[in-house]
Amino acid sequence: MNTLAERLRYSMEVLPPKKIKGVELARAVGVKPPSVSDWLSGKSKTMEGENLVRAAKFLNVNTTWLATGNGSHERVDSNIKIAPIEFRSGERRSTNVRIPVYKDIKASCGSGIEHFLEDVSEYLDIDPYILKIMGIQTKPENLRIIYSAEYSMWPTVAPDSPLFVDISDKDPDSLKNGNVYIFTHNNELRMKRIFVSYSGGKTVRLASDNPDKIRYPDEFITNEELNSINFVGRLEIALVKP
Repeated sequence: MNTLAERLRYSMEVLPPKKIKGVELARAVGVKPPSVSDWLSGKSKTMEGENLVRAAKFLNVNTTWLATGNGSHERVDSNIKIAPIEFRSGERRSTNVRIPVYKDIKASCGSGIEHFLEDVSEYLDIDPYILKIMGIQTKPENLRIIYSAEYSMWPTVAPDSPLFVDISDKDPDSLKNGNVYIFTHNNELRMKRIFVSYSGGKTVRLASDNPDKIRYPDEFITNEELNSINFVGRLEIALVKP
């Protein structure tokens, strides 16, 4: 399912016990039915950050999957705790891959930016098959693990959760529309969902998934400003920290 329209139809017609009507989704998200029709027809290829979060919650699917198709469609229940991964540099299996971990670097704050990708805290030794089960698609050698901070990307990303970042995907001219990226901007390490629009000239929206748009408003920048941003990589997956 490569498009938003396909994932929406799947979430409304296949997953639930009873098919969900467009008017029901419109009411839950807080938009008019024609907006839902545009999403389902493919006329509108992306959803606004707040609409995306509300739609995913109503349809009981993963926000990132609904926006991008990455990972599993299954939504993590807020009452479910995932056991923490043990990051260690002990005995390695020959089949395992080793991923650098940066415990002091957190997206949405400026701590440790100067030493990013230099001072490794420890390593995660993990079977590459587990990475596939987690929904990670990039090569293991492209992965780095940092941590989240604050609630700007809640409920997609919880504070202090491990973030698997694909550092091979950081070309500002080849960004995957609707994906979450880590980047440095104004001396801070930030994390936002990026939407690129070519309507009336190329503009870029840096969006938070948090529905509180008073505290976490979306930002709009020009193509020139986008090229001045130093992208670290794309968020592959965020784990829930108990």
